[in-house]
Amino acid sequence: ATAVGAGNANTTIIVDVPASGPNAALVCYDLTLNGYTDWFLPSKDELNLMYQNLKEQGLGGFANDYYWSSSELNSAAAYLQNFSNSISFPEYKSYLTRVRAVRAF
Repeated sequence: ATAVGAGNANTTIIVDVPASGPNAALVCYDLTLNGYTDWFLPSKDELNLMYQNLKEQGLGGFANDYYWSSSELNSAAAYLQNFSNSISFPEYKSYLTRVRAVRAF
């Protein structure tokens, strides 16, 4: 799913499917930071909100680079968010780029 609020469920689904190795969702799911363990990989639309409300305001320490979302196009590709220009597009899952773990509150 791509909608706001879907990232946590997407992450759980991805983590529950046996994989051949580490993936972006698992990195977020396994994260323990500042005593919190409920991190997840944001959905496509959640990442876009992060770009609009944080990156464009100079907040969040985002690089001008691509970030993975938990939203899949199909079994081979998922969506990236470009934090240089706000464009979101699908890319093969083997592409190595940044991950930003988030929490719901």
